[in-house]
Amino acid sequence: MSTRPSLDFKRLNHLDNLLSNTIGKPGQLPGVQVLVWRRGDLSYFRWAGLRDIERGLPIEQDTIFRIYSMTKPIVSVALLMLLEEGRFRLDTPASELLPKFSELEAYAGMDEKTGEMKTEACKRPVTIHQLLTHTSGLTYEMHAEHHPVAKLYKQSSADRAPLSLEEMVNHLMNFPLAYQPGTRWHYSVSTDVCARLVEIISGQPIDRFLQQRIFDPLGMKDTGYHLPVQKLSRLAELYSIADWFDPNLTPEILERASQEGGQLQLLNSFEPEIYKAPHNCLRGGHGLASTALDYLKFARMLLQYGNWEGERLLSHKTIELMRINHLSAELFPLEICNNPLKGEGWGLGVSVNMGPAQSMCLGTKGSFGWAGLASTKFLIDPQEELILIQMGQLIPPPEHLFFQYLRNVVYQALTP
Repeated sequence: MSTRPSLDFKRLNHLDNLLSNTIGKPGQLPGVQVLVWRRGDLSYFRWAGLRDIERGLPIEQDTIFRIYSMTKPIVSVALLMLLEEGRFRLDTPASELLPKFSELEAYAGMDEKTGEMKTEACKRPVTIHQLLTHTSGLTYEMHAEHHPVAKLYKQSSADRAPLSLEEMVNHLMNFPLAYQPGTRWHYSVSTDVCARLVEIISGQPIDRFLQQRIFDPLGMKDTGYHLPVQKLSRLAELYSIADWFDPNLTPEILERASQEGGQLQLLNSFEPEIYKAPHNCLRGGHGLASTALDYLKFARMLLQYGNWEGERLLSHKTIELMRINHLSAELFPLEICNNPLKGEGWGLGVSVNMGPAQSMCLGTKGSFGWAGLASTKFLIDPQEELILIQMGQLIPPPEHLFFQYLRNVVYQALTP
């Protein structure tokens, strides 16, 4: 633990003001937690607003949040643990473990006369490295407005159907790849496939592997795919700024609703039972619930090069490999549904900051992390010995109104 001060607490008034002036306002997060860990200390951990608007229940220290895609870094670490055991190489073709991958073809446009989709043979095999870096050619149904293959996903509920992880991955094999492997960064169900690879290689269900190899060693007692009955009251309600169940809903409509400050809608029928009892609809790309303090333990392990209280979960060389950009220049700039990821590259399961000038935000080149669908986000800055965690429950995350401000305000308060 450093004896140097970690934050200028006078300058932290800006962070308190940001919370009081933003949280609960139209189109903004109804409630949030902000956690700052620096130089071995929990320097700032505060919360504001409500976890349940209808009942007037406040966010509390132990509030549990659906972390959605913040599941991805955890599952990526699980797969990297097996890499360290010599169970595969990063350039191992996925088909060696999932033979149906060898039968996949790639989208090759639409036939102008018939309107039918054209496909072609894959020019190279999908590798485990491509699955970890979202360059596999797989897609997400969220891209349905932008790609015909993603539209097929949406029509068949490819990544939402009540299927086991094995069944879900097998179902994906019915569709062509959206792109030739390795030719495009495209945010996708790739991490769900990574979770299935963990199951195949380890012989354990993904939830049991995560519990035994990550959650138990780190003491993450409030993290999992379902919650015991006694913890359900701590789960924050989930809200949206538009009708999430409107079949005509597009990312553009959501973005406009966020900017216009639309009234929040309770999503009490969205995945209503998934956290209430054990189930087999486990995923690698989403599905976990957690707390800020639990996720801090995972982030500290990454910051500490895989070490946690004397136990090593990953080697320092694996962490170094995980947190550097793996994408070649022709794959930039990155975007999700036409929304640019300013200044971001991609490592093994995490985004990587390519520099403050590119991201147009205070920060450090080489910091890394990721976010979740419902306004959760974490950032690890090894150079500054910093972890920043935001927890909310609003779909989609109003990042243009909050997290960029949050990041700037936290960085301006760092001491040299």
